[in-house]
Amino acid sequence: MAKVAPFHSSKTKDVYHDCNTCTEGNNIEPQYKTAGTGNLPRCKNCAERDRLGTC
Repeated sequence: MAKVAPFHSSKTKDVYHDCNTCTEGNNIEPQYKTAGTGNLPRCKNCAERDRLGTC
């Protein structure tokens, strides 16, 4: 488990992800994964996993 380079969905453009165990981030289809934060807020799931040390 580790943090990864930030990425977001080019389809929904709602949050960015940076945790490789985030189910929401892992559900983004490869063709819609875009590198970077996109000036979006961090995913709450990623933040929680980071806080718990499960990221």
